[in-house]
Amino acid sequence: MLSLTVPFQPNETLASYCSRIAALNGIESAAEFASHFGFNFGRLAEGWETDVNVFCALLGSRQGRPADGVVIQSREFVETPGGTFSREFLETDRCRFCPACVANDIGPARRLHRAFGRVEWMMKFVHTCPEHGIRLQTVSGDRLKASDFSAQLRTAIADLENLAGPRSTRPAGFQDYVVNRLRGGPPHGNWLDKFPLQSAAHFTQLLGAVAKYGREPELEEFDDDDWVEVSDIGYAMVSRGEQALDSALDPFFDLKPIRRKISLSMLLGRLSVELLERADQPGYTELLRYLENAARWKHPTLTSELPY
Repeated sequence: MLSLTVPFQPNETLASYCSRIAALNGIESAAEFASHFGFNFGRLAEGWETDVNVFCALLGSRQGRPADGVVIQSREFVETPGGTFSREFLETDRCRFCPACVANDIGPARRLHRAFGRVEWMMKFVHTCPEHGIRLQTVSGDRLKASDFSAQLRTAIADLENLAGPRSTRPAGFQDYVVNRLRGGPPHGNWLDKFPLQSAAHFTQLLGAVAKYGREPELEEFDDDDWVEVSDIGYAMVSRGEQALDSALDPFFDLKPIRRKISLSMLLGRLSVELLERADQPGYTELLRYLENAARWKHPTLTSELPY
């Protein structure tokens, strides 16, 4: 077992933990560190069981529950301690961090191995630090080394103070909801709670987008500020409960179709289309069924577009 270790932190990824231990032991590359002890860092970052077991055995039982930080990556999906997500909603090839959190972690002595990567920093639904309210920063380093948290930070640490932007004054209800669920916090009693986190959060974003920009928002043109804005709009709508959400959707169902056959995509545009494209992922079919049932109050002959 290693003699030089650090405590595993809540909400830390296992790859971050390995990276920090490598740094503490004077090795700047987590991949090199892993090679000395018989496991592969790249596979550890992807959650391979054999490599996770070797690393955890190396630590012994003294440092909390590092296996709780395992992130399992496959070609299309990433399984985190807080849920499973499509790769499109997580940043796995860029290292994101909060400059204020890192500054607090490393302290005045700038001990790099004390700074740890939080799971929520990987989430594209999360744009600002939940604790400090400042915009997360992205290290423009080697994509193949994005999981090596200490090595990535080493390239940005000199500019840490300049990277910390102003605190956001926007309400953070949507992001707080996402982070709370990701961390396994207590339920908020929100209508969204019945759906998996990815589908719940994605639906909220899309709902806010069509509420602000109409049936066909140019989602591809959205920047981070746009996504933050529509996410908060959508969250304000769903937070009032299902009955209030029905009322908010009602104007979209006032469309008078030229053709006799009518579908949800005609009524809700990109909201429906984006959900349908992911109907094979958990929660999306249930959301589409809810929307279809809501639309049938005005369009009883609505044709379902669900594949099953």
